[in-house]
Amino acid sequence: MEPGTFVRVATRTVAVSVFLLLVAGALVTSTGSGLAVPDWPLSYGKLMPPMVGGILYEHGHRLIAATVATMVGLQILVLGFGRTDRTTFRLGLAAFGAILGQAVLGGITVLFLLPPAVSSAHAGLAQIVFALTATIALRTSRTWSRFTEQAPRTAPDPAALSRAYRLALLAAGASYVQILLGAIVRHTGAGLAIPDWPLSFGKVVPTGADWAASGVIAHFAHRTFAWVVVALVVAAALALRKLRGVPAFGTLWALWLVLLGAQVALGATSVWTAKAVAITSAHLAVGGLLWITGVLAAVLLARLGALSTARASSEIPAGDGAPAAA
Repeated sequence: MEPGTFVRVATRTVAVSVFLLLVAGALVTSTGSGLAVPDWPLSYGKLMPPMVGGILYEHGHRLIAATVATMVGLQILVLGFGRTDRTTFRLGLAAFGAILGQAVLGGITVLFLLPPAVSSAHAGLAQIVFALTATIALRTSRTWSRFTEQAPRTAPDPAALSRAYRLALLAAGASYVQILLGAIVRHTGAGLAIPDWPLSFGKVVPTGADWAASGVIAHFAHRTFAWVVVALVVAAALALRKLRGVPAFGTLWALWLVLLGAQVALGATSVWTAKAVAITSAHLAVGGLLWITGVLAAVLLARLGALSTARASSEIPAGDGAPAAA
């Protein structure tokens, strides 16, 4: 196997593994198994306890986390020996540091009996690790190479490019905020604080005593901000659609909208099914994919902008824009 091919396969495997780790973590929360193993870093004082009941989910999550953290660490060596660019190597270092921090937060959540703030931070940092590893996989892919080679020849209108980039950043940022709000809802037990959907207690906005019930504020904030995410993702996807002549954007905008629709449907279904494990876990997983699509779109748009600027600079005739030598 050629070095370049090995790097591509390795980085893609790491990114997919991080996503699977997110799903495993979602299953822990959805099944209420966060304290099925009450000690850390061992499990009931052992390296391998009986894998029964909630222990299967919690200890299984720990085993997957240890494996993935090792893979993220080894990825640094792959990037170094694969002679990737400096930015990609630094992203590898950042990903390893982030996943180590993630492990520490995971331990703290157990030792301090699942404090909502720490558990939510644990969930938020997991998505940062996912974004870093997915970006590394993108930057080492053939798609990135083809994009770099072809983009200057298909550069769109600068105004359209700038608009798409700003919207992608806003959509990705809003998606991340929504993930944090969702984490707060999950880790404060507010998933059914409002038991109906699309209305809230049969009304558009909760009133009076509704607000006094535990978790209603967090739950309603998550629901309300979801529409901000919907608006921004739709706007960003449509802006990408206008750039579909550029390599990599042909279907990305449509994929983004499909994920958005699926996420809204899963959010509603999680309420209608009283937080069915499969539905709530899928809701978290698709939320991660929605966020990562925005991140990768923004990364590609930033690259396209840099390439377009470099191309424009190279086309300026010698002496233009600079004073003549004396």
